[in-house]
Amino acid sequence: APKLFVEEDFMALAKAAELVALKASGDIVTFVNNIVINYSNVCVAKCPICAFYRPPKHPEAYTRSPEEVAKATAEAAAKLGVTELHINGGFDPELSVEYFEELFREVKRTAPGVAIKGPTMAEVDYYARLWRMSWREVLERFKAAGLDAISGGGAELFAEDVRRVVSPHKLSGEEWLAVAELAHKMGIPSNATMLYGHVERPEHLIDHIFRVKELQERTGGVLSFIPVKFSPYNTELYTKGIVKAPAPAVYDVKVVAISRLVLLGRTKVAAYWVSTGKRIASLLLKAGANDLVGTMYNEAVLRSAGMPSAATVEELAEIAREAGRRPVLRDTLHRALKWL
Repeated sequence: APKLFVEEDFMALAKAAELVALKASGDIVTFVNNIVINYSNVCVAKCPICAFYRPPKHPEAYTRSPEEVAKATAEAAAKLGVTELHINGGFDPELSVEYFEELFREVKRTAPGVAIKGPTMAEVDYYARLWRMSWREVLERFKAAGLDAISGGGAELFAEDVRRVVSPHKLSGEEWLAVAELAHKMGIPSNATMLYGHVERPEHLIDHIFRVKELQERTGGVLSFIPVKFSPYNTELYTKGIVKAPAPAVYDVKVVAISRLVLLGRTKVAAYWVSTGKRIASLLLKAGANDLVGTMYNEAVLRSAGMPSAATVEELAEIAREAGRRPVLRDTLHRALKWL
């Protein structure tokens, strides 16, 4: 399988992947209308791939109050029709479990029709250690307070030799998968991401995709698989000259196509327009992708590394139509809400 990444005929790969996707879900492409809010940019993980974090006490550091998050969510629901809050943050040592419980409850009280897709496996693991709790206890308390699903970040690539470079202070790949499996078995589904275009080799990507496939076979809890293209600007990997530029579009196509060919029809594969740009995302819908993630209003993490930050429902529908697909607005659990 790694040889597929050096396969020159990437169009043949894309065509094969497109056929698998069409057989699985027809010509439908889905996405959610969502708002992205970062509860804090304070993080002690100091990942060399990240341009978003600030250390504790930094003049640009912030932590948002539960009321502030809930108010912004309710406003986005009223004005923009969002049905999902995608909420993440850094590893902030000042935060308590009660902060998150209050945050989730306040969002549910203020914006009752909005699903909460919340902290990643990496955040669950960090806060479990900080609060001296088990993963299960953290997940139980989050779920009881209103958490509906988990976002798939922090997966990066599961291979340890890659993690040592890109996220040395985060949980291991095995731990990420274990938290995900536990969450799924507790009735909390999640996305799974894969960060590419940095220091990886093809075999690292193949290993990662197969591990997600195995997780899905065990639990059925993976809502979608999201390959995320690394945006190097303003990151430590860029300033040190380790990664000089984003991966080319041909690589984007290969990553998505191979993801589809490995995962087959059971798992949605996303064209993550936030990291590739909208034009490439439309191409990826003809290479095996069948989801556009979401409108991502108020995206802060990738914007700090110089990427576009939001799309309207109509803009995403147009990306789908350009690829000859029928756009469908979905909810967090991938149930169809509206044909566009």
